[in-house]
Amino acid sequence: MAYLQKQPPGSGPIRKLLFKGLFALLPVALTLWVVNFAFNLADGWFGPAVDAFVRSVVPASLLVGPFAGGHIPGLAFFVLLVVLVVVGGLTSFAFGSFIFRQLDYFISLIPGAGLVYKSTRKVGDLFANPKDTPFQKVVLIPFNGNVKALALVSGRTVDKVTGVPHLRVAVPTPPNPFSGLLFLVPEADCVDVEMTVEEGMQYFVSLGMVGPAEMSLTPRTGTGRGGEQ
Repeated sequence: MAYLQKQPPGSGPIRKLLFKGLFALLPVALTLWVVNFAFNLADGWFGPAVDAFVRSVVPASLLVGPFAGGHIPGLAFFVLLVVLVVVGGLTSFAFGSFIFRQLDYFISLIPGAGLVYKSTRKVGDLFANPKDTPFQKVVLIPFNGNVKALALVSGRTVDKVTGVPHLRVAVPTPPNPFSGLLFLVPEADCVDVEMTVEEGMQYFVSLGMVGPAEMSLTPRTGTGRGGEQ
């Protein structure tokens, strides 16, 4: 007599459909959460001032229903977008850039908060100005036996004794790409994965969820040190 195999609890078709639905709606839910966060942030920062301005310029007879009290949904968020555009424009000029550099300096002097601010500022500057990144390229390095790791190249050093060139590389610790491990790896052991530095940063920040479907993980034949032609 054949015995029926019992399935583990919670492993039936309902559970599978539940997880499929969860992962199908997760991007939508995250997007709505970010948008809701941005709207709430704008209301917290500019809401009272925007509402007071609306009450001062719009007749009270028109401020009825959902507009009672001068609150117009989404207007504070629009003001936030305008402020971001204005700030971006100011930093494009020498005087505005100087003012914000001074502001950065004073905030960085605050104990504790200054460290968080500087780390966040570095990440923001990297994505705002990807061409100004201190890293040169993304390479694959040997790491802990048979495991390999992606690393960002920050420079090149030659061994005075042997003359062997080494690459100065950083293996970031996600999700903060400016913390991690630093290594000196022989250039011959590094493989250029043919990713841009911006793609590499997105790879680390997203915990590997954002990255190219194909990478050069093996040295190409006929290449020089570090996988370069």
